[in-house]
Amino acid sequence: MENRKILFTGWYPNPVEKYKNVFFQNLIFAIADTGINCTVISPVSYMRYRKKIKTIPRETVHTTPAGNKVRVIYPRVFSASSKQIGSYNTEKLTEKWFENGAIKAAKKIRKAGEIFDAVYGHFFLYGGLAAIKIGRLLKIPSFVAFGECDYESQVQKTYGDLTSKDIEGLAGVISVSTKNAKKLDELGIFQDIPVIIAPNAVDHQLFRKLDRKECREKLNLPLDKFIVGFVGGFIQRKGDKRLLEAINTIDDAYVVFAGVPGNGDVPPSGERVLFCGPLEHEQVPVLLNAVDVFCLPTLSEGSCNAVAEALSCGVPVVSSNLSFNDDVLNDNNSIRIDPNSVDEIRQALILLKDNISVRRELGNKGFQDSQELSIHRRAKKILDFISMAGRGGR
Repeated sequence: MENRKILFTGWYPNPVEKYKNVFFQNLIFAIADTGINCTVISPVSYMRYRKKIKTIPRETVHTTPAGNKVRVIYPRVFSASSKQIGSYNTEKLTEKWFENGAIKAAKKIRKAGEIFDAVYGHFFLYGGLAAIKIGRLLKIPSFVAFGECDYESQVQKTYGDLTSKDIEGLAGVISVSTKNAKKLDELGIFQDIPVIIAPNAVDHQLFRKLDRKECREKLNLPLDKFIVGFVGGFIQRKGDKRLLEAINTIDDAYVVFAGVPGNGDVPPSGERVLFCGPLEHEQVPVLLNAVDVFCLPTLSEGSCNAVAEALSCGVPVVSSNLSFNDDVLNDNNSIRIDPNSVDEIRQALILLKDNISVRRELGNKGFQDSQELSIHRRAKKILDFISMAGRGGR
């Protein structure tokens, strides 16, 4: 698809939230580096940003690490949050305003005479449904990345069931996991739409093996302690409190948490917590290389970026035995546990604490397997799919 153009829509980093959906940006950068001309439409909410919205340009250009350009358009929209009022959830209105803002920007692009070969929406809500409508408007194939960790709570409960009319004209779906692809099949309306499975991937230029001692010194962590790492939101689903409960029962074990609390949640704390707070995206590989083990007892994911990042840094992984991890984790590259069982988390960490050889073996195997999780390989797979499905192929 050299010298061709793709339009993207979805939540995307901006000057106020520099790492908002940074994984979406990473994919677009990788696609741009293949020679594709990329334009992003990312509506921003007056209500969310308030006075800070003035610091977000209406249009700008981002540059990939390889020097390629990505045009980014930030239309202004209203939002109504996501609140349940009787049988109605205000997210339907917020989604509608997002779609309208994205479509309005696409109409301006059409009026300017710019032609695209495809449009790609990141997640069904706040990207995907807008992309489908833009595809119909511009008469180009539309594609949606199904990355939601839970269709029921993230789409069905707030927006409602998707219908055949919602996805009319959709040319293909990029599912981040086999679990998500099975969900599409269960819904029935996607049976005649091509679907590929493309787990989330990482930039191996950033997420790679680094010197452990140097990384600990950078983060002011003790050199002689057994340290477990966690990357994710401090919310019940991710399991930060379950991990801390397990750590508190293991002699001479400590933990570092990189993330932020969700609404109503509090950060984990205590004498075993050596660090707890947000990190710049570029600092995450330093933390991962500083720890002895990465543990994420998460209850639900689409495809977990943090797990892929840990594998790419050669860190032994302890994570869920649930189906969303099946495409990436196995018994040779990780220890998989019941994410609700503090005792299973504890036993896995004790095993790794007491057996350096097991840690080394898991870390090395995970690192080998992570080479398949390259963001550039994923970009090529998605581009090949867009090219094929856009022509009506299967």
